[in-house]
Amino acid sequence: MKEGKIIRAIFIMGFVWAWAAGIQAPARLSAQGSAEIADTTSDLIFLHHSCGSNWLDSGLRDALFNKSYIDEVNDITYGTSMSPDSGRLASLGGTPGDNTNMNHWILWFNDYLNGVKAHQAATGFNKIIMFKSCYPISNVEDDGIEPGDPFDGWQTIANYKAVYRHYAGPGNTYSSGGYTYRPLEDIFAANPDVLFIPVTAPPLNYASTSDDNAHRARLFNTWLKTDWLNSYNTAHPGLNNVAVFDWFNVLAYPDNHASHPNRLKEEYGGATGDSHPNGTANSYSTQVFATNADNFIDAAWNTFAGGTGTGKGIYASPKTAMQGETVNYTIIIKDFTSTVHMTHTVPSGLSYQGGSLEATAGATDPSHAPTLYWNGELSALAAGDTVTVTYRATVTTADCTSVESQVEISSPDQRTEVWETFIIANGLSTYLPVIHKE
Repeated sequence: MKEGKIIRAIFIMGFVWAWAAGIQAPARLSAQGSAEIADTTSDLIFLHHSCGSNWLDSGLRDALFNKSYIDEVNDITYGTSMSPDSGRLASLGGTPGDNTNMNHWILWFNDYLNGVKAHQAATGFNKIIMFKSCYPISNVEDDGIEPGDPFDGWQTIANYKAVYRHYAGPGNTYSSGGYTYRPLEDIFAANPDVLFIPVTAPPLNYASTSDDNAHRARLFNTWLKTDWLNSYNTAHPGLNNVAVFDWFNVLAYPDNHASHPNRLKEEYGGATGDSHPNGTANSYSTQVFATNADNFIDAAWNTFAGGTGTGKGIYASPKTAMQGETVNYTIIIKDFTSTVHMTHTVPSGLSYQGGSLEATAGATDPSHAPTLYWNGELSALAAGDTVTVTYRATVTTADCTSVESQVEISSPDQRTEVWETFIIANGLSTYLPVIHKE
């Protein structure tokens, strides 16, 4: 037994539909549960379809569950119902889980992100979000024309790229149905407390695609894990909250294979006419992703804030609170090398607790509350140094709703970053049995 290591409820009974708010609220554990339960824990959620289900059931779920830094392994798949986030469009209908094509991800992460973070997370929130399309999207029919359309179901390289980045650069947005949509890279950057793991779609079997279309799939996947990821990390140094797992490359013949380039390898089922990776493929993939000495997810987690959860960003604790209760906010500022300014407005539904704004360095200014300010000079933020700003707020809303918080961090000669977090206010209490993790 790992004493004090508390994990998921035996029954996921703690989630209730917050119909009035249009969101799914996570359970709050009763005091009759265990005092050892932390305010937030590192849960993982995987958005997937049949290939992902097969992989989870063939050893991946157990391998992930055995990680010391993962308390729960949750998933969204066929038939999963979810309401959109407050104020957002139900762009994926009543059962969003049925939709995992490339053009669906921009809808998922703009319209449902808070729900994804909270989904099935009985003891915290989903700090690791894995997501994967199914093999049909590896039949990339055309190069397409830039700038591409992230909402278009036509499978082209240009459309796929548009999902992850706006052709005009960071900070630019798309519009659909009267709503504004940010490309994934801007969503990821605004959520530094989450490790995002895009998993590339598996390759198709020998007969289900052409050499040209399969080659385009490899081109896109290579772009995603090299050019795009390098650009993202350069724009957001020290964030380290995106890691691309190229499952296609793990399972496919190489680009120069004599007869079946970029197809599912024969030992993984490529000759069968079925593009679902077989048991051998799933077992090997689990080794590469989670159990080998140099496995992917351990490396990604260790790079992401050193596995400590102290990466730069804004954090709220607890993630669920009732009217009248206190929420503690922590803002971690680092990776700047000049004068830095912080602006943060305590969101509607919360009330700033006077005198609670503090910082480990620099100057705080709560005189314009609910807008809070902090300023730090170069001497306070030498390269590699970290400043932590904290304050407390009281939940004032009586509604069951998601309360989102944003903080803007700016440096005159460097850049401006906007970070986000959220809490669930007035989620219904549920008494849950818990077990110790072996």
